[in-house]
Amino acid sequence: MRRLFAKRRKKKFGLYKMKNLLLTFLAFTVYSANSAQTQTVGVFTNTENSYDGYTLYAPIPGFNTYLINNCGEVVNEWTSDYRIGLSAYLLEDGSLLRTGQLPSYADHPFSGGGTGGRLERFSWDGDLIWFIDWADDDHHHHHDIEMLPSGNILLISWEGHSYEEALEMGKNTTQTENPVWCCQIIEIEPTGSKGGNVVWSWSAWDHLVQDTDPLKPNYGVISDFPRKFNINYSNGNGPNQGAGNSDWMHCNSVDYNAELDQIMICSAKFCEFWIIDHSLTTEEAATEAGDLLYRWGNPQAYNRGASKDQKLFHQHDAHWMDEGVMLYNNGKNRPEGEYSTVEIFELPQMEDGVYPIFSDEPFMPTSNYWQYPQEFDPEFYSQNISGATRLPNGNTLICEGGSGHLFEVMPNEEVVWSYVSPITAFGPTTQGSDPGNTSVFRTYRYAFDYQAFVGRDITPGDVIEFNSWDWGCTTTSVETSNRVKEISIYPNPSYDLFFYDSKNIGQIDVYNLLGQLVSSISKSQSGKTSFGQELEAGYYIVIFTNSITRYKTESRIVKQ
Repeated sequence: MRRLFAKRRKKKFGLYKMKNLLLTFLAFTVYSANSAQTQTVGVFTNTENSYDGYTLYAPIPGFNTYLINNCGEVVNEWTSDYRIGLSAYLLEDGSLLRTGQLPSYADHPFSGGGTGGRLERFSWDGDLIWFIDWADDDHHHHHDIEMLPSGNILLISWEGHSYEEALEMGKNTTQTENPVWCCQIIEIEPTGSKGGNVVWSWSAWDHLVQDTDPLKPNYGVISDFPRKFNINYSNGNGPNQGAGNSDWMHCNSVDYNAELDQIMICSAKFCEFWIIDHSLTTEEAATEAGDLLYRWGNPQAYNRGASKDQKLFHQHDAHWMDEGVMLYNNGKNRPEGEYSTVEIFELPQMEDGVYPIFSDEPFMPTSNYWQYPQEFDPEFYSQNISGATRLPNGNTLICEGGSGHLFEVMPNEEVVWSYVSPITAFGPTTQGSDPGNTSVFRTYRYAFDYQAFVGRDITPGDVIEFNSWDWGCTTTSVETSNRVKEISIYPNPSYDLFFYDSKNIGQIDVYNLLGQLVSSISKSQSGKTSFGQELEAGYYIVIFTNSITRYKTESRIVKQ
């Protein structure tokens, strides 16, 4: 049952009733002069089938991390001196563990995508209680962190090596003379209110193979070493493509499995996720014992497949779940078209502590066993960042990161909760305006009974965006499917017809504020189209249905 919250801000249009719209013509005119009538941010959909809880997200353009309820109202908020860099987690004790982007990133030796450099922990009340900077001329944190059961923290780090060092490891001399940043996983034991001890580490640099120089000790046939990294591999996927680019691996997530004592790493440039053994000592991890236990997504990386065998495309957020491994497959340079999918894979059973691989074959499986959406959807796409998690009720919470679009889908793909971040580089935006960059790296939802909330004041406050619209935060009879691509409607308000410019609109449904269908129009033509001449004066919700994808877009109009 949907939980209702009593504390609501009285918003502008919530004060007006339908029968008074003609008397408030001036108010609507003033409003329309200052902002569009189409919703652009905040909660778009919230039905009784969504999973009730609190959603945590840290907008990339901002300095704050927000915990909101399903109505978009702020339950708690943390402010840092640093922009997110890029992940944040709410811990069981109510503290916030987040990353920060050090301001020196622009001219630092490590200036790639996802740059962070700082880890910090805030109390529930927003006080900074611990931090560490992991950034020098040879190492730099980026993207993600992971809290371990021990209280230690895993972080992803770039480990810098000169071009000359790379040549000694068999780097191809025909590639650009850039330094090489290898993926490194560091385990930090926090100390006091500042700093920490490095208690464990693993580096991809210790597990390289090459087939260009037989005089080097790591020379070999690439396909004979599927658990090592080809230093000359170049997929050409992702930002700043190619092995000649310093950030040639671009790892973007780290996850830990306590039962297996294993670590999962997601590499966008290799288009794979990897599993390594955390039970080894640091010294053992630098030997062959620290080679990959498992890898999946792109067997071209170890010469056991062709382009047709590549399954992942610049993916993010690979992590364990009860049913296997879930990740967000961004779809950049996907041969079938650039569209995203959320996918689940089943890991093979381990044999003698390792994941099996057959001679001359890639690691199994051959494909995923679940994905959203099941059919091609060109409107669902984020070329970078993004993530997804499975909720306790079986729904999936998805972060379409590039657009700051957070939404929840049921197993049948029905969208039951939808939200667009209103945070820009200038702070919260105004409802109805074009927000520009509102990107979000990832999001999580925590249940009402999560330990962090015990004994806390979780009274919801206001929504984040300015000039927000009050829809009562209850399930309405107007079903939308979460497509927030704006359709331009003009003039709005209108005395007569409404025009819109959008192709492939097959159906237009108009609802009043009670959720009652008042007009339904089937359209076969594309391009400039009109509707609404038959509508009486009032305020309406318009649902446009795409004739090809069947996805829906919601807008608001005022008939005068």
